[in-house]
Amino acid sequence: MTVYYKCNMKKYEHIVAYFICSLIATIIIYLFYHLLLLSVVLGMIVGIYLEKMYADSTIRRRQMILRLQFRDFLESMSVAVRAGSVEVKALHSALSDLCISYNERSDIVKEIKYILRQYEKGGIELKILFKDFADRSGLADIRNFAEIYSIIEGKNDRFGDILLQTQEIIADKIEIEQEILTTISSAKSETNMMLVMPIVIVVAMSSMGEGLMDALFTTITGHMAATVALVLFAVSYVIAIKAGTIEV
Repeated sequence: MTVYYKCNMKKYEHIVAYFICSLIATIIIYLFYHLLLLSVVLGMIVGIYLEKMYADSTIRRRQMILRLQFRDFLESMSVAVRAGSVEVKALHSALSDLCISYNERSDIVKEIKYILRQYEKGGIELKILFKDFADRSGLADIRNFAEIYSIIEGKNDRFGDILLQTQEIIADKIEIEQEILTTISSAKSETNMMLVMPIVIVVAMSSMGEGLMDALFTTITGHMAATVALVLFAVSYVIAIKAGTIEV
């Protein structure tokens, strides 16, 4: 089954992402140096790091989607339990609800189907299956639920209330996270514009007239200035990405 805290991109997807990242890096570097061979070599090197950053972003994005799906799963299951369904029947009911909201290929649908199949045909306890799901998800919310479930399974008549409380906690954390993202969205847009502006300025000045940027492209001092600008650009980009990663 899927391990969500590791990159699940296929090999060809890594290759395509690396090619695109290297091409973008090569173009940007060439704009500052106007040295094709150097730009290609540096672009290929930088492309390795950019591809890794992209792969890491796919992990965070998939985990966030799974977290939202898991919240909906808990909500559906808690409704079924409080309506009188036993745990396995509540799982089936939750799966039916999830199939309406999500397609068959969604992670949560595949996971709940797998859990039910392993429980009904493999005889594996639900608490073990939920723990396995939690370990593979890399998400604290699912891990906390699995720990709670292993304690109260079949022993607590307030199981439905506990499910609801867990779902509400996850929903509150997601809401706080969304509020933070909304608050900083304008700042992120401004940051992205600031990152693009040096490239726009170099392109504009390069096209304004013959010889205007020759000192930057043909002298040692110019290459040193271009190197400093590119380093600052790269550092700013990394800081912007790190600052935009919110964990609640």
